[in-house]
Amino acid sequence: MGIRTHLSGVTFTNPDGSSRREIISRMTDRDTVKFERDPYNPYDSNAVKVIVMQDGQWKQIGFLEKALAASVSPDMRRGATYKITIVGCGIYMDRPYCEIEFDKD
Repeated sequence: MGIRTHLSGVTFTNPDGSSRREIISRMTDRDTVKFERDPYNPYDSNAVKVIVMQDGQWKQIGFLEKALAASVSPDMRRGATYKITIVGCGIYMDRPYCEIEFDKD
């Protein structure tokens, strides 16, 4: 059994101007999701982006929570990969949310 968590930062706009809210609102449980380290993040050198393949492009939908990123990022640096399952994503009470479950491959 993997780790289940909600993503952080789902309400922000991506640097390319795309809306995480819009991306999340179009997601299904069949979308491909992966982690990407963000070592130059000005707030957390262990930051881990969560990205989804949509319209042929990888698009950011949020971040792992800081405590989880502190263990996942160093593992990824050493070559670990993760299997990620979407538990639920959408808009609830006018706010985007995304819950995932993940475990090492």
